[in-house]
Amino acid sequence: MPPSSFAALSPRISRLLSSLGEGLYERQDVLRLCLLAALAGESVFLLGPPGIAKSLIARRLKQAFADARHFEYLMTRFSTPEEVFGPLSIQALKQEGKYQRLTSGYLPESEVVFLDEIWKAGPAILNTLLTAINERQFRNGESQYGIPLRLLVTASNELPAADSGLEALYDRMLVRLWLDRVQEKSNFRALLASEGNAEVMLPAGLAINGEEYQQWQAEVDQVVLTDDCFELIYLLRQRIDSQLGGHCYVSDRRWKKAVRLAKASAFFNGRNEVVPLDLLLFKDCLWHDGQSRQSLLEIMDESARLHGYQQLALTRQLHALQEQLLQLERQVAHRLACKSVQRKQWFGRRGRGQQLDMSRARLFGKHFHLHLLHPAPLDADDPQRLTATLVFDKAVLSHWHPIGEKTVGWRLGNPREGHFELTLNDQHELQVLDEQRHPVALLLVEQPVPEVVLAPWREQLANLGRDLQALQQQVRRQRMLFEQHQHHLFVSQEWLQKVESSFFVLVRDLDGFAERLAGWPARLNLLAE
Repeated sequence: MPPSSFAALSPRISRLLSSLGEGLYERQDVLRLCLLAALAGESVFLLGPPGIAKSLIARRLKQAFADARHFEYLMTRFSTPEEVFGPLSIQALKQEGKYQRLTSGYLPESEVVFLDEIWKAGPAILNTLLTAINERQFRNGESQYGIPLRLLVTASNELPAADSGLEALYDRMLVRLWLDRVQEKSNFRALLASEGNAEVMLPAGLAINGEEYQQWQAEVDQVVLTDDCFELIYLLRQRIDSQLGGHCYVSDRRWKKAVRLAKASAFFNGRNEVVPLDLLLFKDCLWHDGQSRQSLLEIMDESARLHGYQQLALTRQLHALQEQLLQLERQVAHRLACKSVQRKQWFGRRGRGQQLDMSRARLFGKHFHLHLLHPAPLDADDPQRLTATLVFDKAVLSHWHPIGEKTVGWRLGNPREGHFELTLNDQHELQVLDEQRHPVALLLVEQPVPEVVLAPWREQLANLGRDLQALQQQVRRQRMLFEQHQHHLFVSQEWLQKVESSFFVLVRDLDGFAERLAGWPARLNLLAE
């Protein structure tokens, strides 16, 4: 179980990020992910043009660790192992005949390392570096020493060339981030006016000491990967394999390291289990090149909007309920529709061979009432107003024929004359076109509909109501989980907004369906009167 200080860990990391990000513009996301990589003991690769604060970020991260030693080097084709791992000890070579390096001040004794233009280094450096990253060990002469490396930041303005033999080293760099120039005008102005200091003053006690760091590593490993999150990871793996194929090979080692990064994210956010938002960090771990990066972002976008909190599954449940209600509406419309029949006498005019069957109609004086299957907007001057019943003069409606003419009538309770476009569907059932020209079935108001006809419809509505309540509870539960996870140190607001937008759409459609369903009992009661 996490230690007693667990609850205070997230606020502390938040304050640390705020202090480290002082004076950095449009680099907060990169800084957050680099610090998370450091806290998880992973390596980072920064891709981008020169002069965009890559080395500044590495120097800032050094300050996150109390008394951390920092090593920084710009690689060239002529760089030698001595410049990275330390010069040979002439004294040891002369007196003892030992090939031994003086490593003080160099990579083997540093906690935070920044290697710029990493791919320009020669094979001797890269091979030794690969061993150092893999095993956190450095062979010096006849002895093997542990490397205190917590964070390795590498950078380049290009990706390693294909078939260059650098794939193994590139695979060890778990977090891969693209950096560009400062974009926003206000940030660019502030950047030009700033002094650009690499050092910041951290409040006392904020930097991480070595004992804390080692304790946290063990506690990160205790974070639980839930079954739900594993299923999301497996789904993501299938999507990457099917959509990216040979363009983006993700090794089992990288998957394992990515999961540990998600565990570290959960731990430093004050949780003891991984949640779906932690998995969004995979967008910066699993791409290989520019093409796969863009494709992975699209896959992760879909995962955030559709799968992270069961949005797609819940939407499908809603669609199933909508389809059930639609089937019920079709049953009601077919049973009570005002239909047209072939005229017994032909008047010789084109299109006049059909007439409406009003034999079951209930007259209100000289008028017919026709209920809309569901209230709809029929008034161009007031599109928010919904109409439930239309009134037509018997003489006018009896002469209506389906040739596209608009028919004079009015809304029940509002004798103001209106012009409504009526049409027939394929079953010769009367419909009215709303303001968006969507057809809405019209039901003939006849003598009271027998309860034996209404009872099955009432039962279907009751079942739909119970299913709707269950679905609403599921949606509330998932949204509550998202709200609990939403304060996240390492996921940007942009990605949180994607999840929030998906819930907004789902809740909007759910409310619309609930409103539509809620009106049906009253309409059935009206038919029974």
